[in-house]
Amino acid sequence: MWSGDPCSFGKNLGVGPACVKRLQCTAEHLTARSDGGLDCDSNIVAACLHCNKTRHKAATVLVAMSYRRKVQKRVSFGKWHPICLWGAAP
Repeated sequence: MWSGDPCSFGKNLGVGPACVKRLQCTAEHLTARSDGGLDCDSNIVAACLHCNKTRHKAATVLVAMSYRRKVQKRVSFGKWHPICLWGAAP
């Protein structure tokens, strides 16, 4: 993730602007505000824009620890953000 210079981040990873945007660091509410989640330290974590936009839109929203395990498993197999990081068109 990046929070400073997107151009340098993309250049260092060798990825284009569409991918860089997906990897922008955002504040993710573990419990969505629409579900009563608060804007407090214990309910906010750093997450890439992709995760922030998609986790709460799933048919079955995973609790934070389950989502973390899903991300870690996919990363270990090299399958997180596959479209932009592994050579397909963004």
